[in-house]
Amino acid sequence: MTQAPGPWSNHATETRNSTNGGTFHSPVIQTNSLTGLTITTTTAAPEPPPARQLPTPPRWWVDRDADLTLLERHALSRRAAHGVTVIALHGAAGSGTTALASGFLHGLRGHHPGGQLYVDMRGGEPDGPLSARRALGFLLRSVRSGAPPVDAEERASWWRSVTAERAPMCLLLDNAVHARDVRVCLPAGCGHLVLTTSRSPLVDLGPDGAIFHGVGPLPRGAARRYLALRSDEERLRAEPAAAEQLVQLAAGLPAALSLTAAQLALHPERPLSALVRALTGSRGAAQPAGATMTNHLAAAYAGLDPDTARTCRDLSRLPVHDIDTALVAAVRGISPEDATGHLSALAAAAVLENLGSHELRGPLYRFVSPGIRERVRELAHGSRESDGEGPDVLGRALGWALAAASAADAQATDSHFRTLDINPGDLPHHPQHPVRHAHPEAAIEWLSVQSENLLALVRAAHHNGLHAYVWRLVYSMWPWWRAAGRSEEWIEVHALALVSLGHDRSAGDLEERHLLNTYGLGLRLADDPIALRTFTRVREMASLAGDVLSEGQAFYELGATHLQRGDAAEAVPFLQRARSIRAEHSYTRGVALADILLGQAALRMPPADTGEALRRFRDARTALEGVDAYDAARALAWQGRAHLQTGELPAGEGALRTAAQEFLDCHAPRKAAQALEWLGCAAEDGGRRAEARTLYSQALSLYLPVNGADADRIRDRLARLN
Repeated sequence: MTQAPGPWSNHATETRNSTNGGTFHSPVIQTNSLTGLTITTTTAAPEPPPARQLPTPPRWWVDRDADLTLLERHALSRRAAHGVTVIALHGAAGSGTTALASGFLHGLRGHHPGGQLYVDMRGGEPDGPLSARRALGFLLRSVRSGAPPVDAEERASWWRSVTAERAPMCLLLDNAVHARDVRVCLPAGCGHLVLTTSRSPLVDLGPDGAIFHGVGPLPRGAARRYLALRSDEERLRAEPAAAEQLVQLAAGLPAALSLTAAQLALHPERPLSALVRALTGSRGAAQPAGATMTNHLAAAYAGLDPDTARTCRDLSRLPVHDIDTALVAAVRGISPEDATGHLSALAAAAVLENLGSHELRGPLYRFVSPGIRERVRELAHGSRESDGEGPDVLGRALGWALAAASAADAQATDSHFRTLDINPGDLPHHPQHPVRHAHPEAAIEWLSVQSENLLALVRAAHHNGLHAYVWRLVYSMWPWWRAAGRSEEWIEVHALALVSLGHDRSAGDLEERHLLNTYGLGLRLADDPIALRTFTRVREMASLAGDVLSEGQAFYELGATHLQRGDAAEAVPFLQRARSIRAEHSYTRGVALADILLGQAALRMPPADTGEALRRFRDARTALEGVDAYDAARALAWQGRAHLQTGELPAGEGALRTAAQEFLDCHAPRKAAQALEWLGCAAEDGGRRAEARTLYSQALSLYLPVNGADADRIRDRLARLN
């Protein structure tokens, strides 16, 4: 047979989605159906729309006209002369810098067709501030699909490359602390606008051409108009002296005015003078900005129902970035209905803000500002009512998170190791109302939307020595690790988990091997050479334990790692050993998985042994049909590619068409796109340029939502054909 022409070495490489003996279900992505050579809808999916991530501007707005005029002058006058305009806002806690920034940028939406991006740099948050590398991760994921590089410098380079030719965009870096972190996030190109907010001036941004703008208090007249808008003008006129005192006590701080207005709304029959007394006690005068916010929050807190006040204290102790009813119910040990009532009351008191509702999680809330959370935490620390509450709050949140993540893992990976089966008595916190997941896709979606909260809880648990929860929660997040491909966090928190596992007396050699295995998969995803050492360690531990099947799994992962690194000759002995062990133990599916990789190695080793590869792929396909739809499609796709390499075009194209449809049926759009890409390469090599363009366009429509690097490669192929 003759070798089919074509640059096969440049084609997409294999990415496995099934490991550890379990079938992985990827998130649902709506795709098309295959008929013959084409997808029924042949138009490629449009590019994702430009991100519009800015916080919602405040509902009540007074004054700030001078600030807005000056900011607009700075932003628009510099566009022609500067590539990137940087405006650094700073103001005391409660001064409304974020509200001013978001309101201003919303008004410039038409000037930023490239998108309006938002990153909370988390100054003042329990797990803040956010590092520049993590901030760049959020930014890159906002403008392109797929996982960004792990290396910080490479990530910054990607960000500059992505933004260099992008249409003008704006970026709000909120609650920043360090100028160096802001500087790394500055985009390249022309016409972009970057706003930062901070407590103090970020003076080191001066060399970057930053314009510094201090946000001061509202004028007295504007502050009074704000209270009139939020409450009742007649009520203010009825007690003019008390109304004037309330304005003075707020010191022009929008956050303090908001707390005052909330108290007026919650207690319509309460005299204004009573609120004045609550705010001043025996002082009767305005206080410095810091004391002003503390006094106003203390007055709001004092007006809360005791159970709601305890909920407020407990939430201030948690490192999470948003809050839902299920978390509150678990932390407080109350019903979801009662938790909903507490959250509504705290929002009415202007302590929390409602972020809207999520399909799986329901209404979402967060503290109005880091400063409010910080002061609630201070109140909790000094409150006699809180004695004995603190140590259990994080534990109850972790118990809830672990139960939900473990349930999601059970839904999405049907034969994965279960950490909750290991000495469950060592886990004292079990939620009364655990989260339920309707199906695997909903389970992975829950892990995805909760990922930042789960990562923050893992870090807090490790810091506080709650080791039994750390490694279990990290391991139970497996479906999200594979779906998101966030190798940076994957490696970081698995390292924490391994340390915690060493402190957990309930865990042993078996648990360490399972955790090391998933750690190694993250290292392999990042192309880190430590992956080989990690899987070698797993193999040695399994051998000492006499666990032959686990040793076979380690051999398999070592072979897969060598194959990914382009060392087919190194991979083969490991894969053959894994296959032999699995065959001896009648692990038919495992044998088939090894055959898929051995077939790939046969194609890559010079000279290519396509006959051996085809035999391996056919055997794997036969063993996996009706057992594992995803891996059966993998075997067929590689069978099709091998046929193409031998010049058997009808057989190869037929196999790839069928495999692409099977991948779509089991919600694996990236693999379907890969099969279409291989078909496109065959069409291009055969001179069928129009057919190749159609196939590449179909592949691009599937790659776009899931992997930016793949999409970029297809764009290059299409550009070559045009």
